[in-house]
Amino acid sequence: MITSRKAVSISTVCAALLLAAGSVQGAVAPRAAPVPPGGGRLLIEGGWAVPLGDLDDSLDLNSRSAGARPGFELGLRWRFQLTPAWSVAPSFHFLGYGDATGLGADGEASLAATSLRYGAELLLKSTRDGNRPFIGLTPSVAHSRLKGPGKDRLTPIEATSNGLGLSARAGVQFGSLEVSAVYHVNRFRSYSFFPIGSEQTFNWDTVVLRFGWQLP
Repeated sequence: MITSRKAVSISTVCAALLLAAGSVQGAVAPRAAPVPPGGGRLLIEGGWAVPLGDLDDSLDLNSRSAGARPGFELGLRWRFQLTPAWSVAPSFHFLGYGDATGLGADGEASLAATSLRYGAELLLKSTRDGNRPFIGLTPSVAHSRLKGPGKDRLTPIEATSNGLGLSARAGVQFGSLEVSAVYHVNRFRSYSFFPIGSEQTFNWDTVVLRFGWQLP
């Protein structure tokens, strides 16, 4: 369910992307080193991550909700240029969400949700001069982890799940810098995440405002 808080967070990500794209139209951006087809470049990436679905829902809402808050994303990718427009990039990203707090007998404990994503992005980028818009799609393997007090706010749980995921993004490159909006799809089934005696289906989708820097 899209609550008003989620809608504001998603709108903020999209607005920030549009503002960043517009603000660099007249700026002098650092020129990226040309990458001939077959060449490769390392990119360092970071961003603001907004949890959605069960991940963002209040801990007491249902048997799947984790009460996570907005956090961060850090990642690396090695981009191989196939043609001037197309490239492929193996990638690794860590998502650290804000903890659900106020748990435990003394209210000092917290429930932490994290995710690791191993993927390979296929990217299509404009070949025009200046700022270059792009779109990308990344199949991935997602490793999700939950650690801390469970639904009763006392009993500790530590659970992990591995599954297939997908990420889609759109953005703009100016010189060696990139800014993009990313939607991570992360759906999985688990017995150990908030165990109730039967398997449950979880939605840990996430929206990210991502910034990237291509190293020389």
